Amino acid sequence: MISFLKKCINKFRYAFQGLFDGILKDSSIRLQYGIGLAVILCCLFLNLKVWEWIVIISFICLVIAFEYLNSALETITDKISPEYSLEAKKIKDYSAAAVLAVSIAAAVAGILIIGSKFL
Repeated sequence: MISFLKKCINKFRYAFQGLFDGILKDSSIRLQYGIGLAVILCCLFLNLKVWEWIVIISFICLVIAFEYLNSALETITDKISPEYSLEAKKIKDYSAAAVLAVSIAAAVAGILIIGSKFL
C-alpha cells in the first residue's frame, strides 16, 4: 500500500514539475495562461450562468493543455531531428495547427457567450 501511495505522489509531483516548468520556461504556455486569466477576469464582471462558466473554463484548460502538448512535441522533434527536415517541420506545423484549431473553437465559444451578454 505504501508503494502505491509513493507512486501516486510521484506522479503528481512530476505533473506539477511539468506544469511549473512550462509556465517558467515556455513563452507560448505563459501567453495562453495570460489570455485565459484575462478572459476569466472579464467574465467576473458578467452575469454568467454555471454552464457558461463550465464552457469558458473548459476551453481555457483545453487550449493550455494543447499548448503543453505542442511544446512537448516540438521538444521531442528538436531532439530527434536537430537539423532541418520536412518531416520535422510537418510535426511542428501539425501540433501548432492543433493548438490553433482548439483556440479558434475557444474564441468562437467565448464570443458567443460573452457577446450575448452585451446584446
